[in-house]
Amino acid sequence: MKKRLQRKLPFMIGILQFAFLPLFLAACTSFPFTSAPPPTSTPLPEESTPLTSTPEEVETPAGEDDAPQTLQIWLPPEFDPKSETKAGIVLRARLDEFQNRRPDLTLEVRIKSVEGQASLLNSLIAAKQAAPSAMPDLVALKRPDLESAALQGILHPIDGLTTSLDDPDWFPYVRPLAHIQNSTYGLPFAANLLALLQHSAEETTLPSSTENSPEDKKQIIFPADNAQSQLAFCLYTANGSLLRDEQGQPTLANEELTRLLGFFQSDLISPLSAEISTAEEVWAALPSQPNLNAIIWTSDYFKRMPAETTLSTIPGPEESPCSLASAWIWALAGASPDLQPAAVELAEFLSESEFLAEWTSALGNLPTRPTALDETNNTALLELSLIAQPIPPADIVQRLGEILRVATISVLQEQVSPGAAAEEALEKIQ
Repeated sequence: MKKRLQRKLPFMIGILQFAFLPLFLAACTSFPFTSAPPPTSTPLPEESTPLTSTPEEVETPAGEDDAPQTLQIWLPPEFDPKSETKAGIVLRARLDEFQNRRPDLTLEVRIKSVEGQASLLNSLIAAKQAAPSAMPDLVALKRPDLESAALQGILHPIDGLTTSLDDPDWFPYVRPLAHIQNSTYGLPFAANLLALLQHSAEETTLPSSTENSPEDKKQIIFPADNAQSQLAFCLYTANGSLLRDEQGQPTLANEELTRLLGFFQSDLISPLSAEISTAEEVWAALPSQPNLNAIIWTSDYFKRMPAETTLSTIPGPEESPCSLASAWIWALAGASPDLQPAAVELAEFLSESEFLAEWTSALGNLPTRPTALDETNNTALLELSLIAQPIPPADIVQRLGEILRVATISVLQEQVSPGAAAEEALEKIQ
């Protein structure tokens, strides 16, 4: 009997195991699995500003797949939404509004310098090389930096992601500023225009005779000793003269250049300009020279707001007024293609007319949209915005800027005639 039980015991244990297995599994599944607690999140750097104002009515997603994605934005210090300036408050409210519209996103703002080793452009280059995943989804860049970054393959074109620039509510200079070679790289939103500062409301025009100009005619100073040659480019292109030949190479034409240099030698231009190389030197010369008008950028004017002065277009040869335009531009640099539509959506949201009217005014910039500019009180600014040409591309400035600087100083100091200076300049281009 005992031996029979010993022989059957394994068989009976197997039967019992089979019978109780479903009950054991059911008991296991009735208790939740516990995982290790999530690691403590790394604190954001001091330059980061997370914006997480999720609406109360939206429940926090439980699943990892439903967690908000982080949309990273790089801005210069003057655009810092944490700033308690009017501009900072206006931008912060706008970003909060977007965050409420898109609870599936978490906006993270990082502030980068405009100049130096840690500038926006240098930071983009460094991140592209060392940590592509750290690239910002949306970044604000000045036009020269936008061009440099685009040509280095750091930015993504926005073609096919938005039709915003098809809207007629943009000033004429906007689309060229956003265009690099054969692609569109961003949405310009805050403009800076080259203008004439006058000490009175009287109109400044080219005298009908440069030999017998009125004594009370105020002369113009500008940074002639500067290889950017901004005024020269502005005046040269005022009548539609081109800066490229049929092969697309930088060039100048003899007749147009001679006319430009003759204008610089006229009584309307102060010879003092030959000694000035920076915008700061222009501003420094004005207090002691009340009879001088000056070529300045509108952003500098709005920061200083000198009393009893006005802005106007810049008079030129044959009374053709001119202005140049640069701008801050929203651009895409992120490594995730999935976030590009959201980044473009934010750029469009930050480029709407009503918002730009308030924000650019607080910043001391000009809006890029006509409907954002109060033309009833800013007739001169509207005229500037309508005639402004985009600043020349970098290769044009690099090839022609120094040549124009040398020719300009030569005629200002009356070392050579305009015709001779033009011929000498053209020889350098060949």
